[in-house]
Amino acid sequence: MLMPNLTIEIKAIPNSPLFRIEKKNNQVIIHCKSPPEQNKANLEIVKELGRLTGSRVKIVKGLRSKRKTIVIDDISEEEFLKKL
Repeated sequence: MLMPNLTIEIKAIPNSPLFRIEKKNNQVIIHCKSPPEQNKANLEIVKELGRLTGSRVKIVKGLRSKRKTIVIDDISEEEFLKKL
């Protein structure tokens, strides 16, 4: 059975000492090591979320913003939150 795609809103914090994901006040915050230049932070977010979930990840809104909308294929929200 195919799972639906999950769409989540995240806040990205670039230039962090290490990559980590936290859930705070019903918001997903992603701390990434890369700087917010030349698409580096976006690429790190997509790569690390893909590795964590084992699914394809795509940023669909907010490529130039700290607030982003991300689609993760074939995962439920419950399953995603368990992996955090």
